[in-house]
Amino acid sequence: MSIEAGTEPQRNRILAALPADEFSRLADDLELVSFPVGATLYTSGESLAFAYFPTTCIFSLIAAAEDGSTIEVAMTGHNGMVGIALVLGGETTHYLIVVQCAGEAYRVRAEVLCWELDQGGSLRRLALTYTQALLAQVAQNVLCNRLHSVDQQLCRWLLFSLDMRTGNEFDITQEAIANLLGVRREGITEAAGRLQAAGLIHYRRGHVTVDDRAGLEAQSCECYRVVRAEHQRLFALTGATLARHRARPNPATLRQRAEARLKQAQSLTLGVSMDPARLLHELQVHQVELEMHNEELQHAYEEADSLRERYADIYDFAPVAYFTLDPQGVILQVNLAGAILLGIRRSQMARCRFAASVEPTSLPGFTAFFEAVLSGKPCQSCDITLMATHQRPPLRVRIEASVDERGKECRMVVMNLAEAGRA
Repeated sequence: MSIEAGTEPQRNRILAALPADEFSRLADDLELVSFPVGATLYTSGESLAFAYFPTTCIFSLIAAAEDGSTIEVAMTGHNGMVGIALVLGGETTHYLIVVQCAGEAYRVRAEVLCWELDQGGSLRRLALTYTQALLAQVAQNVLCNRLHSVDQQLCRWLLFSLDMRTGNEFDITQEAIANLLGVRREGITEAAGRLQAAGLIHYRRGHVTVDDRAGLEAQSCECYRVVRAEHQRLFALTGATLARHRARPNPATLRQRAEARLKQAQSLTLGVSMDPARLLHELQVHQVELEMHNEELQHAYEEADSLRERYADIYDFAPVAYFTLDPQGVILQVNLAGAILLGIRRSQMARCRFAASVEPTSLPGFTAFFEAVLSGKPCQSCDITLMATHQRPPLRVRIEASVDERGKECRMVVMNLAEAGRA
């Protein structure tokens, strides 16, 4: 299902916080799926084939004992994601994950998510931030289930559910709530009766309406407020950015700066002879110099990473299509313009040969051109016709290409001849 056909991905807090370039890179791989209430997403120990970003549905993370008894350790909705094990380097989930509230979510394949996380951008920071918030919820739920009354646990659970829904009504049975909280059904019946008598909620079989949220918060223990405050605190944080215009330290002043740092750290020991004191001083200064060299190397590495990311964005969002092919013509790398030109998803490019998109009448010419490039001849060019896609008719293009220094990869620039003529 396309993104346009359902709810917007930005209804999910993590997806909404992504910079435009990162979201556009991920958008092609987001798939909208719907879930009925009670559906099992994953069982304990199951491999995670997808990660999910809920928009309107709510998932319960449930721990189960050998005797079959269960308890909800956390819930997640539009404020988070399902698939934290992938963020932390695992491949399986420890919990039973069940749909608590029917609705929709966007899913992305595990390998795509892991690749995005490896880029070290905002998605990784946001996913780790949500992981910390989820751990805070799990810890506070453990405390609440152990120390607080059933009435307070029920208030906390209702408030968490309200935060992830639109409106103040939802369908759930007392038995389901009892299973999630790990208490007897009679306890939930009595607690719901007291809340209804106080005018906080209205309950009829399988349906709950919250009439007084402020009163519900007043009746709840501190656990709800603690977890909500932690979520707000964590998502208010902004990622640390590199200083792009930081002046490089001058190597000629390294000795002077090392002397100054040493004086700040400690003074020379008094009462020793001149030569040992001087020797000790030289050794200490040399040690500080080495430490400062290490710091400057670290800064240089960070700046190199920043430049690499910047030029990767320039490549990725260039208006001209770039391709890198292996000797068999399989696409190894393609920028966004190239993927749009061929009508392919970059996550699936490992299975695509460029020649598969060439019109049969142009294929002999392209094959001869490709072989000439790989043979090491100077920069080559040819004009061919690409087959039609869902987005465009057949297209006449010009290819300019060269081989890498190892003779193993063909690097191509593909230009639309119609646009080039207009230019």
